[in-house]
Amino acid sequence: MARATKNRSQEVIGYGRREPYVDGATLAAIQTVFNRTRLSHQGWEGRQLHGRLDTRAVWRSDAKGNIDIFRERHMPSPTRLDVHILVDASGSMFGARACRAQDMAGTLVKAFERIPTVRLHVWQHNASGGVTNIYRLYEPGQSPEGMNNMLNNIAGGNADGFALEAVGMRAAKAKRPDTGALVILISDGLPSVTGTGATGNILDHSALVVHNLRSKGVSVLGVAVAGDIAAHRHMYGESNTVNFTGDWAELSRDFAAVFGTVLRKGAKT
Repeated sequence: MARATKNRSQEVIGYGRREPYVDGATLAAIQTVFNRTRLSHQGWEGRQLHGRLDTRAVWRSDAKGNIDIFRERHMPSPTRLDVHILVDASGSMFGARACRAQDMAGTLVKAFERIPTVRLHVWQHNASGGVTNIYRLYEPGQSPEGMNNMLNNIAGGNADGFALEAVGMRAAKAKRPDTGALVILISDGLPSVTGTGATGNILDHSALVVHNLRSKGVSVLGVAVAGDIAAHRHMYGESNTVNFTGDWAELSRDFAAVFGTVLRKGAKT
């Protein structure tokens, strides 16, 4: 994937090979938030008599020793992160939405490629004949060429909940104590496929999948590319949802804020 000029973000085609646009500002914001979160002191607690010397507090100490000049880690703070990017490839994504999702995924790939403690995976999904299809686009050590062919997979129905469950459980099984797990679902937020476990409202099924994954220590973040984010907020929660209608300046700000919140929550799981 080559970094392109800003005008490339407006390019929209149906099917065929297309290199994702990579937005430099969003890339930098993601890297900055990740580094600040990993290096923060959120996992430490002050101590007066034992622990690691906290140089930030030593100057405040007095003769009575009443200041906590030591600190110790009181909860896990993962230093590594497994990121699974899951992109909706259903028919309703055809055209501008699919290109927008491809550009978002391409920007995320470039951002995380430069962070050695992140292990990155990229998937697409759709459904046909009641079966959820999941396409592997990118794994660590592989060529990102699969990212250039994302538009050719657009077809069928939307099975966000089922695809999220499959990829999320994969992340949960691979999770280690020193490793966080995050699934970023990029979609138009219009699930259309029912199946085993999806009785009643399909949005409720997706919300239940998200709840179960979070209980297993897997964070979930939703990116809405259709303009209406109500469905995404129902499935993922308002604080875990980002709206992306093509405004990269807005996305850079909003994604960085939500991404940072998700990382901090994940450290406490």
